[in-house]
Amino acid sequence: MTMHEALPVHSQFTRPVNFSGHWLWGAAPAFNADPIGALMAAARMGRIVRLRFFNASAYLLREPEDVKHVLVDNHRAYHKGYGLQALKPILGEGLLTSEPPLHTRQRRMIQPAFHRQRIAAYADIITRSAEDHLATWQDGARLDLHEELMRLTMVIVARCLFDVDVSREAAQVGRAITDLIQMFDFNRIGPLGQLIDRLDLRKQRERNRRLQVLDDLIYTMIRTRRAEGIDHGDLLSTIVLAQDEEAPSIADRHMSERLARDEVLTLFIAGHETTAIALTWTFYLLAQYPEVEAKLHAEVDALLGDPRHPRRRLSWHDLPALEYTRRVFAEAMRLYPPAWATGRLAVANDEIGGVSIEKGASVLISPYVTHRLEHLWPEPERFEPDRFAPEEEHLRPKFAYFPFGGGPRRCIGEPFAWMEGQLLLAAIAHRYQLQVAPGYVAELDPQITLRPRHGMPVILKQRNKARVPEG
Repeated sequence: MTMHEALPVHSQFTRPVNFSGHWLWGAAPAFNADPIGALMAAARMGRIVRLRFFNASAYLLREPEDVKHVLVDNHRAYHKGYGLQALKPILGEGLLTSEPPLHTRQRRMIQPAFHRQRIAAYADIITRSAEDHLATWQDGARLDLHEELMRLTMVIVARCLFDVDVSREAAQVGRAITDLIQMFDFNRIGPLGQLIDRLDLRKQRERNRRLQVLDDLIYTMIRTRRAEGIDHGDLLSTIVLAQDEEAPSIADRHMSERLARDEVLTLFIAGHETTAIALTWTFYLLAQYPEVEAKLHAEVDALLGDPRHPRRRLSWHDLPALEYTRRVFAEAMRLYPPAWATGRLAVANDEIGGVSIEKGASVLISPYVTHRLEHLWPEPERFEPDRFAPEEEHLRPKFAYFPFGGGPRRCIGEPFAWMEGQLLLAAIAHRYQLQVAPGYVAELDPQITLRPRHGMPVILKQRNKARVPEG
């Protein structure tokens, strides 16, 4: 994996810098060949960079105040960009793709499933599932960590949010999701690309076959729960049984079956995909930084004791004590944010940093880019969890770090993701040291999410002795 040059310090100006590209296609060839490399090259040019894709303009923003302007201060002037619109054939009108007023209504109905009390109740499911999965691992075994974590987090999300066991279907469902993600084509982002996509009948048939696997599972879950009429205390019950008291009529109070499917599928995919990817990159980084790994082991050993004979299973109440674990997970998401970039489409004229943003233009923001600004993150390519010590965090602008987005569209499952990430990281690190397979070179695969290309082969080394903190 190549190291990037540091991004320049903050600069003020009133004219955007133009990213030179192909005389006809503009920046499209560079971004299609290497999206992240092109983003980083453009970001080094200045605070706001104008990119041309065919005859359309896009503006790359990198500074926290500009990101905040789009996501929070003037969010009503922007809708989701073409990239997320291109996901509608898969996700429909779920939270990730819908716009107000539908998005506002759906989020209001789903929010109770992510209240603190319910999040706390999910912790035991997470740790029990981790224990069951780790029981299938063996010392010295070689496995694809990304694939393993995808299966584990899929089972956890299904149990926590939908109260169903998908362990038997995990492999088939996982393949369907992977295939759907790999079918997402950056060459077909934008109005012209969407038209080409609709005309590609072969691709539509392949996509529909994969979607059928997911729809069969999800519609069965929804119909079974609706027939029961019982609140299981999970997200699925919230979606199926919730009523929108602000709806204009009684008939509109319940979520339709199609909308319920869209929300369940969105949260099912996003709820396991992002956490699995974040943890995969976390263990990759730990393998490169043994001093960080040693501190992490010391923290979890202090809680659980000997890895061979742990005193107990982790719980919700352990999260405050897993402070260094939280820092490790946060720093890994700084370097490799699963949602590495997103776009917004201006639905009204706007001005950012003195630059006019015309209606119809796209705005690009990238946690991957902003998380590498050297004036905010010294030695930005270095894995240093103590950047997230309380005394350090408050020194940075809020949107110097935004792996879960921000504003009204901030990821609804963020509290769940933080809890799951901490508990799984601690549970796995307590039992195993993961060594990257010899000869493996990590490559980024920047599709919808920032997966490792070709997976992540690791060798399991069972830990046999607890690390006792010094002093």
